[in-house]
Amino acid sequence: MMKEAGCIHINYGIESMDNEILKRMKKGLRVDMVEKGIKATLDVDISPGFNIIYGHIGDTLETLEKSVEFLLKYDDGAQLRTLRPVTPYPGSPLYYEGIKMGLLKDCRNFYEYKHVNSDLLAINYTKLTDDQFHAALFDSNQRLVDNYFEDQKINYLQQMEELYVGKNTEFRGFRHSYK
Repeated sequence: MMKEAGCIHINYGIESMDNEILKRMKKGLRVDMVEKGIKATLDVDISPGFNIIYGHIGDTLETLEKSVEFLLKYDDGAQLRTLRPVTPYPGSPLYYEGIKMGLLKDCRNFYEYKHVNSDLLAINYTKLTDDQFHAALFDSNQRLVDNYFEDQKINYLQQMEELYVGKNTEFRGFRHSYK
C-alpha cells in the first residue's frame, strides 16, 4: 500500500546488527526481524535507509563487522551508507549510564567537552582506545564508501555502453539507478 501511495524510501532506526546490543539498547528488535523487514521493503521496490551506530556498551570489533556486512548485503545503491558513533544525548538512558560509569559529569560537560562533533566519538563505552575506535570506524566506512562508488561506476559505465555502443537514441542523460 505504501508503494502504491508513492513511497520510495523508508528510513529504519536499526542501530545495531547484534542481538545482545539490541537487547541492551531495549530496541525490541532482533536481527532476524530486521532482515525480514528489509527484505520485504526491497521486495516491493522501496529503498531502505539504515541508521546504524557503533560504540554502545558491549560493542566490539565483531559487532561492528556484523553491521558492516549487513549494510553491504542489503545495499540497493540508492545512497551512501555509513556508520556513526553512538551519542549519549542528555536525558537518554545511555547518558545516565555514562555518568554512572564516570565517563561524563553532567550536561555542561557533555556539550562543552565531549560532544564536539556528532561524527566523532563523544564518550567511549567500548574496550577500545579512542584511536582504535576511530580507526575501526574509518576502516568500516572506507569499505562502505568503496562499495558505493564501485557500484556507481558500474552503473554509469553500463549507461555509457548503452548510449555509445548501443547507440541508444532514447538516452536522456545519465541517471542514478538502484541495483
